[in-house]
Amino acid sequence: MDTSTSQKLIRLTGSLLTHPTHWLRYLVHLPCWGRSPLDLQLPWFSYGAIDFLERTLQPAHEVFEFGSGGSSVFFARRAQFVHSVENDAAWHRSVTACARQLGLANLQCDLHAFGDAEAARYQELPYFRALAGRRFDVIIVDGFCGFTTGPYGALRPHCFRLALQAVRPGGLIVVDDYWMYPEFAEMAPQAELIVFESTGPCRYGVTSTAVFQF
Repeated sequence: MDTSTSQKLIRLTGSLLTHPTHWLRYLVHLPCWGRSPLDLQLPWFSYGAIDFLERTLQPAHEVFEFGSGGSSVFFARRAQFVHSVENDAAWHRSVTACARQLGLANLQCDLHAFGDAEAARYQELPYFRALAGRRFDVIIVDGFCGFTTGPYGALRPHCFRLALQAVRPGGLIVVDDYWMYPEFAEMAPQAELIVFESTGPCRYGVTSTAVFQF
């Protein structure tokens, strides 16, 4: 989060004191050990959100992800089908190689690369159109933050608007780095919003992951 080092340390200490069950995971999953969320087969979310999803996901659920990684493997092990779209070619190779190695035939990770030069027409790009006309039980808004037309880019807000049209009744939209996008709450007043603010895998500080329940 955009805070000073001292503020980050205060937040970290407060979070670990508030969530004592996170201590061991936090230490084992620190970035200094050289493992990524993909290596751990975990989402790069807060631990509170990961625990919630662990309890909530059903074997019949269908999941869509803007972005891919350890979350893709996590969901594929627990849901019927996962469709992820990724814009980074090297990362896409890593995710698909991991899926093949684990035999996750229910994980479809598509590469739709783009860059800043395509900012003017990003809404037409396959990365975003992959969700058009489809419905999912769980939709993840993560991945590339995007072009500098807002404080943190315009892409995740566009992904969130698309997710609102595609989430099934009773479904979930999960937004990572929610602290960047508090305005999403006003975009989905019909949803129950739960914000999980805590430590998470492969990070030193505190993050926030939001779950919108419909």
